[in-house]
Amino acid sequence: MEKRHYAIYGGSFDPIHIGHVALADSAVKECGIDKLIFMPAYMSPFKQDRKVTDGRDRCGMIEKVLKYNKAFCLSRYELNKGGPSYTIETLKHWSGMLDGKLSFVLGFDSAVQVDTWFEGPEILKNFHLITARRPDTDTAEGMKKIESLRREYGADITVMDMEPVDASSTEIRNNVREGRSINGLVLPEVEEYIIEHQLYR
Repeated sequence: MEKRHYAIYGGSFDPIHIGHVALADSAVKECGIDKLIFMPAYMSPFKQDRKVTDGRDRCGMIEKVLKYNKAFCLSRYELNKGGPSYTIETLKHWSGMLDGKLSFVLGFDSAVQVDTWFEGPEILKNFHLITARRPDTDTAEGMKKIESLRREYGADITVMDMEPVDASSTEIRNNVREGRSINGLVLPEVEEYIIEHQLYR
């Protein structure tokens, strides 16, 4: 029997937007993922200077998108663990628990920087990474960097050929704060959640 294929998609998801959902959906379809686990970070090591929205609300918004793909699910593992969320620790924990292959889904701008992360070379040597182009990233330069990661670390990196989606959590938070529309940047259910819970005001 073929092993199941799992993927972890980590991030702040503050809020989860259409770009996150498109990347996750493409990863499931193109890479044959049986279960894609959204893993909101307790605190990103790169965002300790910014107040992150309460984990309950970030999970509440993620829960609104799970119905869009039967492979989607949510884990509160990093939120429950507390402290800065280091990807290598999460991947090691889950790879020891799961009965199949484990991949890591991340944005293109993050994928080209993995070697600078805590234990980044270990991630590159031991885990399959899945990413896709972003509209605000120099793809040619990024692909050069990815090629160098493949050469240096033997990294297994899949760059999906999906249409780039122009949405950012920072832009969404700013739009809400300044009374501008976020229609089309988040799914309607997520927009309703933001309004109902008065987030980002």
